[in-house]
Amino acid sequence: MATLYYRPQALETIARHTLLQYDAGYLSGRPQAVPIETIIEKTFGLRIEYQYLTNDARELGRMIYDSGVTTYYDRDRGDYALMRVEGGTMLIEASLLEDERCYGRLRFTLAHELAHYILHKRIFSGTGVAAALYNHDTDEDATEWQANYLAKALLMPNGQVKRCFYALRPVCRSKSEFVCKMAEIFEVSKQAMEIRLKEFALI
Repeated sequence: MATLYYRPQALETIARHTLLQYDAGYLSGRPQAVPIETIIEKTFGLRIEYQYLTNDARELGRMIYDSGVTTYYDRDRGDYALMRVEGGTMLIEASLLEDERCYGRLRFTLAHELAHYILHKRIFSGTGVAAALYNHDTDEDATEWQANYLAKALLMPNGQVKRCFYALRPVCRSKSEFVCKMAEIFEVSKQAMEIRLKEFALI
């Protein structure tokens, strides 16, 4: 399966078009958290289901392209089991819902799986490969790098981030203050926001 190569600027453009597809006026409005669940369900018609995917949460998300059978971890039995799943289903690790400190990671996982769908559906559909996996502690291959980049571009849109940064300049006195306030506004982790601000050479 050949993977298309996307340059960062192309991924920024895809993110912008995706957000405009959701709401033509979104990017010109005040900086705010991207409604990623609404975009997934309403704009793309995908389903989000929460399941315990593994016994140790090493896999955070799984994009299902073709109807079939996939695995999940049955906590009651303490073992893996099979379940039928429809194509166009996004499986998200249920433990992300159990700790409010994971909210930023939950939103990033949703955006990451949507990015896989947008970028890689043609690669995986009809191949018998059930999913592109989001695993937070493995080395990234090309598809994972692309999905991670598009995810941050969706959650922290270029123009919105810059507009928010300059609006906060009169009140923020330090790098950490910018990171904290902007992470709160965009509902992402501080780590993700810091990376994004450094990409734009804002901090």
